[in-house]
Amino acid sequence: MRVTLPGEARLPELRIRQEEVTLVEREAETPAEVDALVALDIAGAVAADRHVVLDLPARCLGDATLRSRVDVSVVVVGPTPLDEHIAARALAETGLDAGAGTAEPPGAGPGGPVPPWLLGCGRSGGAPAAAALALAMSRFATAGEGGRPRVLPAVLPSLSRQEATRVVEGDRTARTLAAGIAVLAAMRVAGRTPRAEAVDPRAYAAELGTECAAARQADQREAGDRLHDLADELQGIRDGSKPDACDLVDAPRLEEWQHATREVRILVGRVYGHPDIPDGKRIRTSDLYACGEGWARTLSRYYRLGTPARGGFASF
Repeated sequence: MRVTLPGEARLPELRIRQEEVTLVEREAETPAEVDALVALDIAGAVAADRHVVLDLPARCLGDATLRSRVDVSVVVVGPTPLDEHIAARALAETGLDAGAGTAEPPGAGPGGPVPPWLLGCGRSGGAPAAAALALAMSRFATAGEGGRPRVLPAVLPSLSRQEATRVVEGDRTARTLAAGIAVLAAMRVAGRTPRAEAVDPRAYAAELGTECAAARQADQREAGDRLHDLADELQGIRDGSKPDACDLVDAPRLEEWQHATREVRILVGRVYGHPDIPDGKRIRTSDLYACGEGWARTLSRYYRLGTPARGGFASF
């Protein structure tokens, strides 16, 4: 169910309709009217033993009665610093950036309103991108019960033009379906523990039907995304503003490292803390673009450099 306010665009007519999904659009004159529309549709869905996914204007976050009808509230945050600032501002204006000490408004559950979860959108970096969003949002006032932002451990990736067109038409691709399953699993866990500071990784893995270590969403950036990120980082390195502490705090550590070559220069060594590779495994990195005291930047990511290997150079 999607509710719009005056002046907001409606969705285009779907070319493909999934049999198990019914799309309903409503228009409200003011945010105060949204709750009545939502209550009516939720009642109908409950009677039919169906789930309801709501797409509501951000201004509705301030309605505690409306939020009390929802199992999990999620605010989507785009990929840019401006998107993060807008999300933080929206939460602050509705009083949801406070923790447990917030006064309980009418309609809120026991213990006051539950802060929404944040979901990274247009971020193809998988679990590392979700962690980066949590770090970025922690700089704002947006916080959960323990003073930290509540960020879902999955992200929605950047879509190609073809993928975006298929979504608008009502269709899905293997990548958008996989991302949706990961987000849904995280939301199910969040719904069972509404006041948790973070999604429990074991419960999340159980929802996905996998082991805990395999539940981390892989870095799904395409080549264009990686090159765009790399260009930004190299500009920062040239300007002397990169890497900063935030870039390196969760960066994998490369032990016994040395410079090596294939067609271009790379690093080889045993890696620890990589989002997709087991600790201790000997790897060859992607192309090496910059290297400094204790760090290196490859095409894919930063590495913290530990103890170098004897000899210092290898060729393949």
